[in-house]
Amino acid sequence: MLSLLRWFFLLLSGLVLFVGLTPPLQRKLSSKGLIPNQFTYGDLYNMTNLPAFREKNIGENMALTPQDKPARRYENVHFYNFGDSFTDIDTSYYAGGFNFRASQNEHLQPIHLDRSKKNILFFQFIERVIRERLQPSVYPAMYIQNGVMDTTGKGPLPPQIAAKPSPLPDWALAQFGHDMSSRLEFILFNFKPFLKLKEAKAQFTLDVLGRVPAAEVSRDHQHVFYKIEANGLSSSSSFYPVDEAELKRVIRVMNTIRDYYKKMGFDEVYVAFIPNKVTVLEPNHRPFGQPYNHLIERLEADTTLKTPLLSFYGTVTKHPEWYHLGDGHWNNQGKRYWLSRVNTLIGQVSRGDSIPRIQYK
Repeated sequence: MLSLLRWFFLLLSGLVLFVGLTPPLQRKLSSKGLIPNQFTYGDLYNMTNLPAFREKNIGENMALTPQDKPARRYENVHFYNFGDSFTDIDTSYYAGGFNFRASQNEHLQPIHLDRSKKNILFFQFIERVIRERLQPSVYPAMYIQNGVMDTTGKGPLPPQIAAKPSPLPDWALAQFGHDMSSRLEFILFNFKPFLKLKEAKAQFTLDVLGRVPAAEVSRDHQHVFYKIEANGLSSSSSFYPVDEAELKRVIRVMNTIRDYYKKMGFDEVYVAFIPNKVTVLEPNHRPFGQPYNHLIERLEADTTLKTPLLSFYGTVTKHPEWYHLGDGHWNNQGKRYWLSRVNTLIGQVSRGDSIPRIQYK
């Protein structure tokens, strides 16, 4: 009997480890309710387990509906979006005759530019990644080598870098990093009884010790933020100083990216910078007394940035309700505002309107 129990627990441990090492399988099992979903209440809730930030209706707050799709499509415009998780939106919500979403998290993505249409490429950056990714040593790998490539052969080709052969698939290699332990923890300890204990511990740590190890809370404890956005210790933070030289480097890189893709055949390249959650909900957070660095406003005001902009800063900062309670992203209200702005731009391009360097509404 004891031997059977040992074998049972050995097999169970192996199964848990296999699921933890296989994100596609973990997502499939969690979607069927067989194991806990680590994003059920929002990523920041799952980092902190603070009950005040458990967003019970996050799925409803996140989802778009068929009514959000454009009433009109502009067949003479082909729209290409190159963004991050803030604009991970089904392309059917865009008003172009053809719509395509690329991502820096993917490999080089082939496209076919139809030069009988107006082709526009739109880059979107959340504030926390601007200084990290728009650097001379970083951007080629993310936005050129892993960007989009026109297969018609009429534009420049990105430099080809030979990949080192590996006996394992990409997903397997990626699983032995720091995320593996958190995935295993969610599988084992995110069922309701454990969750209540974790919430009690997290609340005690905040109330008695004044600490939130995995994230950062606002001074009034009403909001929760990614630590890298709010702690003022790195260039991802809204409060980390940015000097003029670095600002100019970011602008030069963005202009270089624009030039590259215009040579490829795009009629124009646009950009939008989305503010961090802490920028919107607590701009006076001031870690270590450091004020908000006004990065987005300074980029938008600098006329040496030749890439045309849609400005989101002024409107989004007036709408804190557009961000999730338990997550670092904007909710469906923010997504709808994004879509309204982008689809308006697509209409302007279709009609041949004169488009200024920056549009605020």
